[in-house]
Amino acid sequence: MIKMTNGMKRKILMLSAAIITLTGCFKRNNSQTKNSQEKPQISGTINFYTSLPKTLALKIAKNYEKEYPGVTVNVYRSGASKIMAKLEAEIEAGKITADVVWLADPGNTIFLKNKHLLLKYIPQNAKSIAFKDKDGYFFAGRFIAPVIAFNTKIIQNPPETFKTLTSTTYKNSLPSPWNKARGWCAIPNPLYSGSAVAFVYGISKIYGWKYFQKLKDNGGIVLKSNGSVKNALIQGESAVGVTLDYMVRQQKAKGMNIDYIYPKDGTVLIPSPVAILKTSKNIKAAENFEEFLLSKDTQKLLANNYIIPARIDIKSDKVPSLQSIKQIKIDWNTVSKGSVRYFV
Repeated sequence: MIKMTNGMKRKILMLSAAIITLTGCFKRNNSQTKNSQEKPQISGTINFYTSLPKTLALKIAKNYEKEYPGVTVNVYRSGASKIMAKLEAEIEAGKITADVVWLADPGNTIFLKNKHLLLKYIPQNAKSIAFKDKDGYFFAGRFIAPVIAFNTKIIQNPPETFKTLTSTTYKNSLPSPWNKARGWCAIPNPLYSGSAVAFVYGISKIYGWKYFQKLKDNGGIVLKSNGSVKNALIQGESAVGVTLDYMVRQQKAKGMNIDYIYPKDGTVLIPSPVAILKTSKNIKAAENFEEFLLSKDTQKLLANNYIIPARIDIKSDKVPSLQSIKQIKIDWNTVSKGSVRYFV
C-alpha cells in the first residue's frame, strides 16, 4: 500500500480542481456551440411576398422578429397576379427585391423556377412536408381548396357538386328572389387569384371550358377574389359561391351565417409553396426564415387559424385531413405555362 505524503495530496487536489474547471469550461463551450447551432446569428432585412391573409402574414413576421431580433421582415401581401406583376417588373428592372415568396399555388412558383430565379434549398423538416419540388426549389407551406360555400340564412339545400351550380333546376328551387337573380352564385376571378386559376383549370379538366359559359348563363358572376365571394355570401349579396375552405371555417367559427361543403365531384387541393429567390441579398436569413415558416410552431399557428398545414405531423380538429378530401388531379406544370383560359 502506497502512503501519500502531504505534498502528494496537495498535487492530487490541485489536479482534481483543474479537471473540474476544465470540464465546466468544456460543458459551457459545448452548450454555447449547441445554442449557436440551434439559433444562428443572423441580421438584416427580409422582403416577404405572400398571398397569405394579411393579419396572419404580419403575425408570422412578428413571431420571427421576436425570435430573431436582429432581422426585420417586410411583408408585401396581395393576390398572386399582383405579386407576379411586381416580381416581373423587378426582374425587368434587374432589381429583384423579394427574398422569400409564398404564393397560393405551384403554378407561379414553377414559372419562377423555370426562369432559374429560385434558390435550391432543402429545409431540415423536408421529410415532414406533404408536397415538395422534386429538385428542392420549393416546399408547400399550407394546403387550400376551393369549396362550395353558402349563406345559411338563405340556403337550406346546398348544392353537393360543382356541376349543380350550372343546373337551372337547382336555381329554380331556391327561394325568391334568388331563383331568378343574376349573381345568386359567385366565383373568384382567376385574373387576380392564383387559387382561382387552379379552380378554373381543375373544373375544365372534368367538365370542359363550356362549364363556365353554362354557369354564366345560369346567373353566375365573377367577383374580384375569394375574400370578395366570402363577404358577398355573409352580406347576402350572393346565396352560393366558390371560395376557399379556410376562409369559411374562420368565419363560421366566429358565428357568421356561412357554411361550406367539399363537393362530391372533387376539388383541387392546392399546395401553397414557399420558395427563396436566388437573387436574395440575405440568403442566410432567407433560408432561416423558410425553416421558420415550415417549423412546427408556425404550422400549428396555421392549423389554429383553420388552414390545413403542409406538415404531415401536425394534427388538429380545426382542419380536415388531406386524405378526407376528394381531389381533382391537375398538372401544375401545365398551369405554370399559362395554358388556362380565363372566364370573365
